[in-house]
Amino acid sequence: MINNSTTYRESLVKHRRNLHKIPEIGRELPETREYLISVLQELGCTMIFLCDTGICAYFDKGQQETIGFRADMDALPLEEVNKCEYRSTHQGKMHACGHDGHMSMVLTLGEYVNNTDELKYNVLLIFQPAEETLGGAEEICQSGILDKYNVTKIYGFHMWPFLEAGKISTRPNAFMPKSAEINIDIIGKAAHGTSPFKGNDALYIAADYIRKVYEKHAKVPGAVPRFPEGIGSLPRAEETEPEEKTLIHIGKMDSGYARNVVSDHTHLLGTVRAYNEDNFCMVINLLKDTLKEIEEEYRCNTEFSNSDGYPPVVNDPKLYAEIKPLLESLPGGYEEMELPLMISEDFSFFGLYRPAVFFVLGTGTGIPLHSTNFDFNESVLFEGFRLYTGLLEI
Repeated sequence: MINNSTTYRESLVKHRRNLHKIPEIGRELPETREYLISVLQELGCTMIFLCDTGICAYFDKGQQETIGFRADMDALPLEEVNKCEYRSTHQGKMHACGHDGHMSMVLTLGEYVNNTDELKYNVLLIFQPAEETLGGAEEICQSGILDKYNVTKIYGFHMWPFLEAGKISTRPNAFMPKSAEINIDIIGKAAHGTSPFKGNDALYIAADYIRKVYEKHAKVPGAVPRFPEGIGSLPRAEETEPEEKTLIHIGKMDSGYARNVVSDHTHLLGTVRAYNEDNFCMVINLLKDTLKEIEEEYRCNTEFSNSDGYPPVVNDPKLYAEIKPLLESLPGGYEEMELPLMISEDFSFFGLYRPAVFFVLGTGTGIPLHSTNFDFNESVLFEGFRLYTGLLEI
């Protein structure tokens, strides 16, 4: 049982609201960093600075093993529409993904660790920049800090609007997919719209490419369907294990100059997702092979690129089994997730270096992540904080 729970509840609210007011982007997080340091310097920990504005705080409890707890620090380039007294004070920036809540739980955990004399583990708090961009988690893992402090397991949270307020959920094995951005260019030839046969219509070619890709992908077992059942003519893929699901999505097309001119260039932006590297490579190859077919059919030029993206988040099954009794005893409730999520997270890098489990914490609001009106009641943070303290006792 946590002593002085009222004190910790107050800390959770205070830290979350103070951090919500000062959202910053990527690695440029001077005010966020300053706030975290102002709290941590009052605690009995060693601070390590890395990854530009990242901070790790080590609490030596005289034990051989160390548990890591990670919180992402960066916000999003969005203008907040909420009118609450703790709304963003930085124009065009907002904590719309719950990272202020993540930091609050880990920072308050630091206060708990500082006030608790006997623990079974040393503790490393990891405040990581650049989750919404790229590179933060991987750089911290590559820094050697996990080896230096003998971190043997790592945990993290993500706020989740579509789960009952205060309830926690996760699952063993696949939890979030590998995700990457795709960029496709189709180069045709311009002509007047009254004589399209004198050109090579890059807009039409792109539309045909998208149709072909979606038709091929729809036949791959586990492909996420494009439309609800009964709408459209695309086939529906055979159902598979959740870990075999894949996604190809083209979300933006830029093409042409005027209504009466044949487009000579189309630029497509999209994303792909898969829960393992083999399936990820399969969907990338499907995109590339179809592009080659388009080149031959329409005698056009094309270009393709994709980002490296994040690896999939895979929850260590042995570690999950070890902590499951604690999860099932949580006063706020626990629900083992039936299907893995489709969002991606660079917490995945920690799982490549150490046994790791990632959780979601329900806000119960239904307000999607990355929304300009994203918000939640801070009372839910105590349930995540309570799980963190329990993990130190296993």
